[in-house]
Amino acid sequence: MKHLRRPLVLVTVLVLAACTDAPGGAGGNPLDGHEYLSTSVTEDGADRPLVDGTRIRIGFDDGQIGASAGCNTMGGTYRLEGGVLVFEGGGMTEMGCDEPRHAQDEWLIGFLGSGPTVVQSGTDLTLSADGTVITLQDSEVAEPDLPLTGTTWTVDSIIFGDAVSSVPNGAVATITFGDDGSVEVNPGCNQGVGRFEASDGTLRFVDLAVTEMACDGPGGQLEAAVLPVLGADGLTWAIDSGTLTIMAGNNGLGLRGS
Repeated sequence: MKHLRRPLVLVTVLVLAACTDAPGGAGGNPLDGHEYLSTSVTEDGADRPLVDGTRIRIGFDDGQIGASAGCNTMGGTYRLEGGVLVFEGGGMTEMGCDEPRHAQDEWLIGFLGSGPTVVQSGTDLTLSADGTVITLQDSEVAEPDLPLTGTTWTVDSIIFGDAVSSVPNGAVATITFGDDGSVEVNPGCNQGVGRFEASDGTLRFVDLAVTEMACDGPGGQLEAAVLPVLGADGLTWAIDSGTLTIMAGNNGLGLRGS
């Protein structure tokens, strides 16, 4: 289930100059409600490799822009002026990243702040500035939503209010939802089985039984964050491409599917 999606407007080539000074949806901004994933990055015509296992993700929603380059998430406001992206008020989460991904985060936020030109062609989006060209494709085409059931979901972030933290090094937590309503949980150390009920945006774990081994170190730390979410009432969930988000009020989990 995706939020903030609209049917794509199929055009041959649209240079976004008509949206001058129009923040967000004002003026019918065709970027709003779409998220894009990178397909190539070049600098002065040569390929610029991204860190292994990473991809640039940029989303637009009612004058707000969110982006990531494989670790942290950055965001702020944006507007289009004569086909140029004006990115303002940039903030970034503070997940611990290895140096290559940290450097890539800094490079991307610098690029977005440099005033790249914007060209949309069908489901493709191209951002260009100072010899750097990022080509992206609408995520609904590039990376369709994974199904909730039959996918192994691995926790890759922990959400506490406005803060997002990475999983402790060396710890792994997974959830697998079965087509028959069963669920298997590895919250970081112990093992659990039970059932689940999922409807449009709401989720409930039923009769979830978890082993009771004493857990120390990173696995225990992760489990202490995962189990309170799974045991909470009024859970909400959403799938966006390969990411599942489960929220219990202001706290929650981000999971990556495989």
